[in-house]
Amino acid sequence: MININNILNANEVLAGIVRETPVLFSEELNKALGANLFLKAECNQINGSFKSRGAYFAMHQYFKEHKKKDVVAFSSGNHAQGVAYAASLMEVNATIVMPEDTPIMKIEKTKSLGAKVVFYNRYKESRQAIAKKIALETAAFLIPAYDHFDVISGQGTAALEAIHQMALIEEQINYFICPVGGGGLIAGCSIAIKHYFDQSKIIGVEPELFNDTQLSIKNGKRTSIDISQSTLCDALMARTPGELTFPINQDLLTSVETVNEQQIKQAMRFAFEEFNLVVEPGGAVALAFALNHNFPIKNANILILLSGGNIDPDRFDELIK
Repeated sequence: MININNILNANEVLAGIVRETPVLFSEELNKALGANLFLKAECNQINGSFKSRGAYFAMHQYFKEHKKKDVVAFSSGNHAQGVAYAASLMEVNATIVMPEDTPIMKIEKTKSLGAKVVFYNRYKESRQAIAKKIALETAAFLIPAYDHFDVISGQGTAALEAIHQMALIEEQINYFICPVGGGGLIAGCSIAIKHYFDQSKIIGVEPELFNDTQLSIKNGKRTSIDISQSTLCDALMARTPGELTFPINQDLLTSVETVNEQQIKQAMRFAFEEFNLVVEPGGAVALAFALNHNFPIKNANILILLSGGNIDPDRFDELIK
């Protein structure tokens, strides 16, 4: 099981490998809102999302115990770039299994990092099966996007970093709000948050049509959903919560909420206008919830994780109009 020591270890390993992203706030804005929003801008991370944290740490830990080998991953874009980036630093080859409908910018960025891309049909084929077959045939290390203890530990460093940054301005965390796809990011972050602020309320946020974690917690077991529906949030299109991530989130999360597409676009516009941040739809869901929710604690400190900013500029302009 993962504990704070795993995340502290990951933080040491990642020093100088990933960027320390800022925690942003506006005193004037917070007065107007009646709550203190602190935005952890992982959209400004190397390769545009938090994924480099987990990908590098998992690769580092594996290569400590085994000889170096090529790596394989399956991803709609952000994990793909994280793995490709880590592989380039480790000087191994990376093959990424990506959906045919992945945004062009994410495909091009993954290829630019030196990775080979193999496409699949997300509605007819299993990306896990394809990736496992490639890994078996090439004797490669398969790095899951979220369902891996070292990946989860690496992702948790985003919250650990934010906790240290909040301590510098002598602020506690009453609420931590985070996007949920497969659940690796919020699982790792929740372990860190609860270690330092055990009374904090942790809220996961999903697109309303991709609420597999919300349904799973309600049902008390991992529940699959129909992923043939459309959403702006290509980064959060998980069918089922992770086998490793779900028990952690079931134990630590206060609730899982959903937001609609209009609220997501509003949050993207807000982040750009108020903080000059480019946030992709999946990266903005936590902010979308915060902007449309009344928190019972007056002047509560609300740490919001903006998980990614990989979006085509023209598409971004279209969505925030």
